[in-house]
Amino acid sequence: MAKIAKELKEAICQMPQKEKDKILLRLIAKDQMLIARLEHDLFGDENETKALAEEIKEDIDNMTSFNHGTPGWLMMAMRTENGAITKHVKITKDKTGEIELTLYLLSQTFKRQESFLTKYAYRADKFGGYVCKRTDFVLKKILKLHPDLQFDYKNEVEFILGFLHTSPATLEDATLQDIPTHWEDFLEKYGK
Repeated sequence: MAKIAKELKEAICQMPQKEKDKILLRLIAKDQMLIARLEHDLFGDENETKALAEEIKEDIDNMTSFNHGTPGWLMMAMRTENGAITKHVKITKDKTGEIELTLYLLSQTFKRQESFLTKYAYRADKFGGYVCKRTDFVLKKILKLHPDLQFDYKNEVEFILGFLHTSPATLEDATLQDIPTHWEDFLEKYGK
């Protein structure tokens, strides 16, 4: 973002309100993400945030039920869904939703694509690295929550960690990236 000179800031503040509003509206119109965020802030509510999260879950369900051919194509589909999660968080500021949707993306992919990933494990090197990084990301987010809230994610985290350390498609990367093997290991590793 460009830095505005002090003199320019002062001159802008001295402009008539009507003129500032016109400039502001012109600038906002150039940023679609900002428009979506403002619409949500001004007109949205918690129900809309939940509805948007449910739409992403439906997209994840559709993505994970499809045969992608190779782990590389599956990884690209996961990246698309992760982009939707990121956009959702930027618009709604839904930090809990970010954790829940990322865990859902990982767990549903592992559950629905398990046999596929075992079959193509020899071609899954980039896939393994990607899902391990996403797992590390979400584990760090969970740790920022209150301990009572962290516990709500225990079962899903246990499943994901178990998959990473038993699937031939992810085992090597999980070991290299030092991903914890169990919930207690996660709390010990990241809790310090």
